[in-house]
Amino acid sequence: MPRRPTLELIVLIAALLADVVVLLYVRDSGARVSLGLLLVALIVWASARVGVVELVTQSPAERVQKRRFTRLRSQVQQLLDEIRRLNWMAVDAERGFRSREKALQEMDMIEERLKNLIQEIRSTAGHMELEGEEEEPANG
Repeated sequence: MPRRPTLELIVLIAALLADVVVLLYVRDSGARVSLGLLLVALIVWASARVGVVELVTQSPAERVQKRRFTRLRSQVQQLLDEIRRLNWMAVDAERGFRSREKALQEMDMIEERLKNLIQEIRSTAGHMELEGEEEEPANG
């Protein structure tokens, strides 16, 4: 049964509120320091039990679920890049920025790369990368 840190959370909130009260309303500096340090120790203990320390020290990248299909994602991104190139090649030819013949040759090469990428995607689909496994460079 997982532990529910309800008591520690209540202690943390109560200690924080008590520390605010001590800082604002206790006039004697010695008493303020003594009570403040005692409450800070209680705050540190309760926050450690609740998991605040781990949450604060954890990087945002660690909080995000790691992707398992990174190679497939990379190949799909390459596919989209090639489709964009194909589109812009057609636009350039239409606007006269490239000769129609050179644009068609380039579009044929892009089409061939798209076919190869689709074959790679098909063979990669469903294969998960293990944690710490490095991606192999894509053939291109």
